[in-house]
Amino acid sequence: MNLVTVGESNGIALQADVYLPEGTGPFPLVIGISGGGWSRGHRGALKAWGKFLARAGFAFASVDYRRVTDKPAFPGNAEDIAVAFRYFSDKGPDHNIDPAKIGILGASAGAHLGALVSLSSEFECPKPKVFAGIYGVYDLFAHWQTDRDANSVTATDKTEAMLGVTPFADPLLYHRASPLRQITYDRQMPVLLCWGHLDRDVAPEQSATFARALRQAGYPVTAIELPDAPHIWFSEESPDAENGFSARIAPALVRFFKRNLD
Repeated sequence: MNLVTVGESNGIALQADVYLPEGTGPFPLVIGISGGGWSRGHRGALKAWGKFLARAGFAFASVDYRRVTDKPAFPGNAEDIAVAFRYFSDKGPDHNIDPAKIGILGASAGAHLGALVSLSSEFECPKPKVFAGIYGVYDLFAHWQTDRDANSVTATDKTEAMLGVTPFADPLLYHRASPLRQITYDRQMPVLLCWGHLDRDVAPEQSATFARALRQAGYPVTAIELPDAPHIWFSEESPDAENGFSARIAPALVRFFKRNLD
C-alpha cells in the first residue's frame, strides 16, 4: 500500500491509500469512499477491499474527505472527492494508473458522495466510467424523514448536521445534495447497487428508488439485493472471509468492474 497526498482540504492534506496489482500496468482504478454517517470513519476501513481488488487486477485508492465536526461538511466533503478524482485523472500515469479507466465504489455515506460527484454538474472533475454503491443514501429528504420517524426529534440528525439545516429551512439544498435529484439523460454510465433488506440505518428504499430512477433515465443498472443483510458489513467484513455478505457480493463486483472498466 502506498500513501499518496492528492490535495488539501482547509489546509489539511487529503490522502489516499493506494493498492496496486502486480505487473506492469497501467491499471484501471477504483476510487473507494468509506462511510460513517458523514461524521465518522476513515479511509482505512476499505483496506481489505483494496487488497482484494488489487489481486483482481485493479488499482484501488481509498480516499479522505472532510467529516462533520462543529460545522457542516457539505459541499466540502463532495468537493474533496472531486479533488481526488482530478488528481488521479491528471497524475494517474505517475502511479501506473490508466486515467481513462476510473470508477467509483462507495459505501453508505461514501456511496452518497460518490454518486453525487458522479451525477452532479456542480463538482468539476472528469466523470467516472462506472459507479458502484453499497447501501447508499441517495435522497436526503427521504433519509431525513426516515431518521426523524425512528429517532427523537431532539436528537442531532446526521443529515441535518452534514448540511447544516433542516429540509424545511432550505429544501433546495437537500435537492442539490441528493444524487437521486441529479439524474439526467446526459451520463448513462453503468451502475451497480447493493443493499440489504434488514438495513436499519439506511432504508432499503433508498437504493431501490435510486435504481428505478436510473433505469428510467436509461442507465444500465445491476442490482444486488441481500434479503438477510443489515448495514455496515461492507467495511467490517473482508471479501475473503467465508460465508460473509462481502464474500457473497465480491465475485459480482469484480465481474461488474471487469465488464465495464477493464
